[in-house]
This record gives sequence, structure tokens and C-alpha cells, in this order.
Amino acid sequence: MSNPGLALQSAMRNALLAHAPLTLLLGGAHVHEEMPRGASTTFVAFGDIETRDWSTADAKAHEHFVMLSIRTNSRSRQMAQNILDEIESVLDNAALILAGHRLVNLRIVFWSVAREKNGENFGATVRFRAATEPL
Repeated sequence: MSNPGLALQSAMRNALLAHAPLTLLLGGAHVHEEMPRGASTTFVAFGDIETRDWSTADAKAHEHFVMLSIRTNSRSRQMAQNILDEIESVLDNAALILAGHRLVNLRIVFWSVAREKNGENFGATVRFRAATEPL
């Protein structure tokens, strides 16, 4: 059986990469499994994925909290918000296919748009909650 957190990350990333409006905003296929070092382009990267046992007496299940970071090379809050909006349109309540697991649900639970530490550009953070069961 594959790891449910990694299966979820892979399915989420594939869905984001397949969404043309997001790719256009990012200036390419800039959805990364981890924060790229020294990147100067706009991108989305997976951050922490927290997984908890969500089993019942007769069924195994997991609850996941997945953080995505959005970094822009723009001084515009609007750019970060537009990217966030596209991510939400792709993933919120999506019916993704996971390797070895069934996605029960996937919902956005939190987002924030803020100026980056460099004081110049804007970025965003979005957190999703998912529930999975093994096949």
C-alpha cells in the first residue's frame, strides 16, 4: 500500500499542473513538491503535510492537512490572490484519483495573502484538509 499523504500530494500536483489558467499565471509548470532553492520565478510549492489517524473501529482512514505556498515576483497582491483563486477552483472539493487510496473529501480551510519577508513581493499560503481511505 502506498503512503496516503504522498498519494494525495501527487494527485493534487498533477491536477494543478493540468490547469492551464494556473500554468499561465505561473509562467510555466512551476508547481513543485518542495520549495525550489534560489527561484526567482512565481511558483507554488508544497509545504508541510500533516497526517493523522482517522480510523474507526472497523475501517482504516487518514486525515491530512496540506499546506501550499505561493511565491510571486510581483509587488501586486492581486497576482497572489489570482493564483490562490485558481488553486481553489482546481482543488476545493475535487474528486481526485489517488494511487492506492480513495479520497473522501478535499476542502480548503485557510488562506492568507501577505507581503514576503523581502518587503517587495506578495505571496500566499493555503491549507487544505483531506480525508482518505485505503482501497
